[in-house]
Amino acid sequence: MEDYKDDDRLPVTILTGFLGAGKTTLLNNLVKSDPEFRFAIIENEFGEVPIDNDLIVGVQNENIYEMSNGCICCSLNGELAELLFDLLNIRHKLTHLIVETTGIADPSTVVQAFMSSEQIETFYRIDSVVCMVDARNIKAIADDTDLPAKQISYADTILINKTDLVSQTELSEIEALVKSFNPFAGIFKTSFGNIDGIKLLDNFTYAPPVIEKFSVNAGNLKLSNGVFRPSGFAMVQKQQNPHHEIESHSYTFSRNFDPHKFNFWLDHLIEYYGAGIYRIKGIISFDHVSQKVVVQSVRDHIMISAGDLWETEERLSRIIFIGKNLGKLKLEESLIELLSGELQRSVSLLQRVD
Repeated sequence: MEDYKDDDRLPVTILTGFLGAGKTTLLNNLVKSDPEFRFAIIENEFGEVPIDNDLIVGVQNENIYEMSNGCICCSLNGELAELLFDLLNIRHKLTHLIVETTGIADPSTVVQAFMSSEQIETFYRIDSVVCMVDARNIKAIADDTDLPAKQISYADTILINKTDLVSQTELSEIEALVKSFNPFAGIFKTSFGNIDGIKLLDNFTYAPPVIEKFSVNAGNLKLSNGVFRPSGFAMVQKQQNPHHEIESHSYTFSRNFDPHKFNFWLDHLIEYYGAGIYRIKGIISFDHVSQKVVVQSVRDHIMISAGDLWETEERLSRIIFIGKNLGKLKLEESLIELLSGELQRSVSLLQRVD
């Protein structure tokens, strides 16, 4: 079902990565490699590379500049929402928006800006979150701060950059580290931000059919450091790394959920532990509901939407969580209690964080 590709809202790619990873170089390469796109680029006021004044050919307002290559460059000096509404005045010139976050930014706040306003969602859609990783320095940086882990955890596509500066052995170790933060993202290796052959735009990673395909693939993935075992109603896959607190849990259930109880459970999960759950993605099968239900969240913002009809395939619910210290939560036990109809017991298990 390709109808989702007819979405006429302005697609948004959020570009994240720690200081020095090569985001601005990637941005320049992206603009050059896709001349058919008419980009708007939002750079935070603390961006690592300032706007080149020689490229500016016209000024739309104090924050929006037209570039000689036909792109629009914006300087984020205030509220993002305000700037997004300003861009609507020149919407006819644009085909894609890229938001480059600062190297010390948690990208979830930017993602939420596009998810939490009905007005903004009317005109913009998140296409994907791309994270640049500095191959030479990621291990040292990740030992010093948890920001790179968060940036990687929120990404749909990860580019391990500066691979020319490390050996093959080191590169394998870096890839394993990145996968331990986020085993579900697409990972590509680059040097100098070269993206030849890598599709970064119009990937629709937040669209329900793409989430459905992702959930099926993730449900079939055996996580490298985890276990894969039957447990009552569930097939459970977990990835935990003794060297950091980021974990990935994937659950596949063969029984239907009650929609009201599930929503109640999800609200309480976010209420009790929202800051520790970075991403949720999944397809849920509900009692007496003929359509697949797509569930995704970024931090404490939840999106629930209708997917395709269940047809001849087995009705399986697949839910993926990425977050911090998920092992402290009794997610598996809580979900099984929920399937058994024990709502209060299910919710009480979520409160037992050691």
